[in-house]
Amino acid sequence: MATCLVFIKYTYGTYLSPPGDPIPFDGPSRFDERLSLPMQLGLTAALGAFLMVAFSLAHSAFAIVCAPLAPSPFAFFPPLYTTRIWDITSVRAFWSYGWHRLFARLFLVYGVWPGEWLERKLTGKAPHQRADIGKVIGGFLSSAFVHSFSVRSVLAGDWSKARGEGIFFISNGVAVVVEEIVNGIAIACRKKAGWPLYSWYDPLVGRIWWIAVLLFSGRNFARGWVNAGLVGEMAGT
Repeated sequence: MATCLVFIKYTYGTYLSPPGDPIPFDGPSRFDERLSLPMQLGLTAALGAFLMVAFSLAHSAFAIVCAPLAPSPFAFFPPLYTTRIWDITSVRAFWSYGWHRLFARLFLVYGVWPGEWLERKLTGKAPHQRADIGKVIGGFLSSAFVHSFSVRSVLAGDWSKARGEGIFFISNGVAVVVEEIVNGIAIACRKKAGWPLYSWYDPLVGRIWWIAVLLFSGRNFARGWVNAGLVGEMAGT
């Protein structure tokens, strides 16, 4: 956590807002103008790792403090992340098990269920049939709106610079759908050829895939935080 914060402060103080600069959300995005691609990816990774640790630290601290106040065991305060980050091999697994579920109920009611309903309505599926595409896209669309609206509020109603969060979550929803389609095609082809359904390199390819998706699409998220001045707040300026 400390390492991430040091990198964020260095990047902000050296490239994004050296002394004498105006406020961060004036003019074009400094994220694109002043940071090279490796620096953009580094800042994105640092912000993501910092948020993971910060959420977990706050959640654990509240659990420790609040558990003695009610007759509930620690099992009532499960950890936010249910798998180790190095065990994740897909974008779907990251969002299902590797990220917090603090807003799961919100996204379920206003994204997943409407998405399932819409897919069944458009495709003629019965209520008992799975509607995975609608479920995934609906959930990510609701998340995109919530996060974009939050950044828009910080930017005094400027939707143009708050769209990065929306692009990030929508692109990750599309990535989940794409990887499921590709995975299904790969398994079908291997089965037809008489090969083993799973190969030793599948987890390696999966890890490269989800990390690349998170980092490159996450640049949109990081750009929104820079535009909104949130990175500056973290840097203590």
